[in-house]
Amino acid sequence: MTFDDLELFWALAERKSVTEAAHVVAMSQPTASRRLKAMERELGTPLVERATYPLSLTPFGILFLDFADDVLKRYRALLFTATQNHSVIGRLTLATSSSPASRLVTRWMADFITAEPGVRVDLWEMNTREVERHIAEGDVDIGFMGLPSTRPELVSFPIAEDEIVLVAPHRPPFPSKHKAQDWSTLQGLPFVGRRQGSGTQEVVFSALSERGWAVPSSIVLEVNTAFALLDAVESGLGAGFVSRELLFRRTLHNSSPVLIKGLTLKRPFYLSYHVEHAPKDPVAYQFLRYAAMRVAQMKSPIVPRRESE
Repeated sequence: MTFDDLELFWALAERKSVTEAAHVVAMSQPTASRRLKAMERELGTPLVERATYPLSLTPFGILFLDFADDVLKRYRALLFTATQNHSVIGRLTLATSSSPASRLVTRWMADFITAEPGVRVDLWEMNTREVERHIAEGDVDIGFMGLPSTRPELVSFPIAEDEIVLVAPHRPPFPSKHKAQDWSTLQGLPFVGRRQGSGTQEVVFSALSERGWAVPSSIVLEVNTAFALLDAVESGLGAGFVSRELLFRRTLHNSSPVLIKGLTLKRPFYLSYHVEHAPKDPVAYQFLRYAAMRVAQMKSPIVPRRESE
């Protein structure tokens, strides 16, 4: 069993699909299937329930996921520490929109603190445009957003990919989760929306407009967080668009994702920072180097070099 196998299993637990997990770790689907079966042979027990769709973990698979997470966290910390001449001490302020906050940011924070135990992190959660504003005003060192920054003084680069899905209640007049729907039959249903500044909503409305499709015509409630939107959908108020990342942490009882014919909404998550502020702060700069290692782009100009290097 290799570290790549553990990364594959983590991606499988996240995406609940061998095909999507293989894409995340840049592996072919047949290779991913073989590696999963090899892990199960080595451990002597199944890790996933293949009779369910989407895939789910077996009870032992859930235990193995905790093991994989712990091993990968220590391994990444070791790799990162090996490339540094010293540790830093200080405070790092991060801001994130709710979608990447679900798992990506919290996992990155845990890994970074493991590698840099002298760092203390403050985490703020808000919508994408508020994240952007706080970075520009110097309140925040690093931001995570669902859209690239529109401000010239901020640098943005993609760090992960996510899918936006439509979630609808299990009641009429909302459609069955088992059949893909035409948008023309959905757009007039009651919807729960996000307040202005949501990156998720901006991506959805832009994609609809590009296709010449109408935006939802009946928004019965607007909320300021993605979790509040899910609560409203679960209560039966209306359908709503959310990041699939959120569904990893949330079990839905009264609603489920609905496929839309001709519409797949995939978008990157972005890390953003102020081009002048972050490189001058030792802790923020160290985090940028860590981020570059995580996305395997150390040779690209993600992190500006400082004059002392």
